[in-house]
Amino acid sequence: MRVLLPLLIAGLCFDMPIPCQSVTYAQSPPWQDLLPTIETEKAVAGQWSIKEKSLTVKASDGARLMLPVAPQGEYDFRVTFTRHTGRDSIAMIFVHGGKQATFEIDAWNQHLAGVQNVRGQDLRSNATRQENRSLKNGRRHTMTVEVRKDSVRCLLDKEELVRHQTDGSDLSMTNFWRLPRANCLGIGVWNSQVTFHSVEVRSVDQSPLKMLAKATSSSNQPTTAPKVSSKAKRNSAADDSSAKMKPKKGRKRVLIVIANQDFFYREYAEPRAELERAGIHVTVAAGTKAACRPHANSGQGNRSGIVQPDITLSQVEVGDYDAVLFSGGWGASCYQYAFPGRYNNRVYNGNPSIKKEANRIVNEFLAADKYTCALCNAVSVLAWARVNGKSPLAGKRVCAPTRAAAAGIYNGRQAQPSCRWHPEVNGARMSPPGSIGRSNTAADDVLVDGKIITGEDDISAREMGRRIVQVLLQ
Repeated sequence: MRVLLPLLIAGLCFDMPIPCQSVTYAQSPPWQDLLPTIETEKAVAGQWSIKEKSLTVKASDGARLMLPVAPQGEYDFRVTFTRHTGRDSIAMIFVHGGKQATFEIDAWNQHLAGVQNVRGQDLRSNATRQENRSLKNGRRHTMTVEVRKDSVRCLLDKEELVRHQTDGSDLSMTNFWRLPRANCLGIGVWNSQVTFHSVEVRSVDQSPLKMLAKATSSSNQPTTAPKVSSKAKRNSAADDSSAKMKPKKGRKRVLIVIANQDFFYREYAEPRAELERAGIHVTVAAGTKAACRPHANSGQGNRSGIVQPDITLSQVEVGDYDAVLFSGGWGASCYQYAFPGRYNNRVYNGNPSIKKEANRIVNEFLAADKYTCALCNAVSVLAWARVNGKSPLAGKRVCAPTRAAAAGIYNGRQAQPSCRWHPEVNGARMSPPGSIGRSNTAADDVLVDGKIITGEDDISAREMGRRIVQVLLQ
């Protein structure tokens, strides 16, 4: 043995044949490229396209794509991508034990990474939370999820971030990434422009990777055209954009109304983000189909903040929605149906026919017992609406901002009162500024009184979105 030991060591060093040479190691299974199988026209949300063998998505909230593969058993899932703009999350939607969940980087606008949900908790509060994990725009990154029978391992650029012991039973899906099929893989992008250079999957235990067949013209089933009322036909004519915006049956739907000029961007974007995170479909309406331009420095950052409305107020059919939110900004003044004064900025005086449509929408939502909501200066839209000859805010508990309303003629003379003046003179019971919840901030100042919800100002914008989610999904 003393003689053999040096020989064995020498064999290891110089590749000499040794008794254990017959031991073989399994080769890594091959990756399967999913890009050729993707049909971007079937994206769940967002604008996806394939060009030059890469998959690209434009920036939008909750963009997601279901991949045509339903893995079984143990597998690896990998994507390589470059985020060009934005600062929010990239999500890999995976399946384990019959449950879907996500692995995300740069999540919740807090540079967090992890798996959500685990035991009903998102990655902000579950044990997979990783802090200070962000993506660098313009740099190519690789995210990998390795699913095994008793664990999930998640990596960013080959660095392990998460190793979670699970058989999948404690996993669940967040509403804002939900896919039509709960057994398929997917990818999601939040408000960022991203190019995916590769999307790959491989089985590691010989279990089959069930691929969904591509639809063909012969296999497509005819679909029934949505029922469109004669009123909608008159208003839309050849424009079928409102029909294209129809969400799938059973999904909650909210209409957000903004002004074509001088809407407050944060009061539109933050409620919308909260609604879409919860899986609620959002349609944007304005007086006309012209692009909507926000107040300067109202939360759009270095972007233009221009929003293209989906439909006009005249195209709104109340039966298509579960709630309406009028977003603020001085431009919302153009929807004040019964305001007896006049504004210095002629745009804020609005168009009588558009004001009439805004009043119709308020009346029809309330008549249908649906939530009718307004934020900041848009509370004045509800204040000056007329339902059976009176303001719908009369006698209601209401939040409204202390900041100045648009300058103009009030009570026959030039003035610029607080925005609270509008609901006050229409009989609302005003909540003191910043008095709800934490007294040192208006971030939680949102009041629900029956089917009317009002929010104090832009600081309350995110809470407005959350409150609408709460009342619609409770």
